[in-house]
Amino acid sequence: MKGRRLASEKLSVVVRVDVDGEQIQIAATGRVTTSSLKGLFPVVQRTKSLGGGLGIEMDLSQATVDEDALQELKGYAALHAVPVRFAPDLSNVTALPSRSRQTISRAA
Repeated sequence: MKGRRLASEKLSVVVRVDVDGEQIQIAATGRVTTSSLKGLFPVVQRTKSLGGGLGIEMDLSQATVDEDALQELKGYAALHAVPVRFAPDLSNVTALPSRSRQTISRAA
């Protein structure tokens, strides 16, 4: 399928530092699941500790976010005062079952 870009299941994270704007953005693409959050949250914490007081924002507008991961993200963002950006209409939030549920249902 030449010219088509397929979304990846793998979470990819880029940390952008804008020293002039005093902002650090953690941008993710791919699929955000409750499992992948275990890798994303330490990146956020490490970035905050190295940021030297710069503002931190998670940009998930280009990622696909599982609905159960969305609840964890909201709780984490509130607890750690880290804003999270999604697609304007939350069109990137899916109601797909998590990977663990998919694996269990296939094994049955």
